[in-house]
Amino acid sequence: MEETLNQILGELQKLNTQFDSLEKGQQELKTDVTDLKIDITGLKTDVTDLKTDVTGLKTDVTDLKTDVTDLKTDVTDLKTDVTGLKTDVTDLKTDVTDLKSGQDQLKHNLINGLGPYFEQIEKHIDTKTDELKDTLEGQQRVIDTLAARSIKHESDIKDFRRIMKNQ
Repeated sequence: MEETLNQILGELQKLNTQFDSLEKGQQELKTDVTDLKIDITGLKTDVTDLKTDVTGLKTDVTDLKTDVTDLKTDVTDLKTDVTGLKTDVTDLKTDVTDLKSGQDQLKHNLINGLGPYFEQIEKHIDTKTDELKDTLEGQQRVIDTLAARSIKHESDIKDFRRIMKNQ
């Protein structure tokens, strides 16, 4: 009988060890989730930085348009060489068209470049979330199994005690 109690004690010690291991695993999962939140915050900061850069580009384009307007005003005020003015205005119009084309190309590249980037981020987050869910479900099943075993063992111990009293 003492041997049986020692076996039960050994089994309970094994269960305690397994519970400790499960708690450690859960703590590691919490740490992983915290790390993911930090990564997401970093990504949000990167997006904010990109928005700031786009605003700077818009300001630069506005400044360039202002410069073109100033050049046109200067050409009108001078009026000394009509032929030269026409050539300068034609050149300036070509430059403005090139700037607009370049701006459109930059805008197009920026918009088309961010879409796939965010899709990859979403896929990565979804994948990691699914992995965490699967892991948590597996751990919950182990916890449920261990809880059922613990109840069974507790019942067996009570039966042993009752038998011991009756002897």
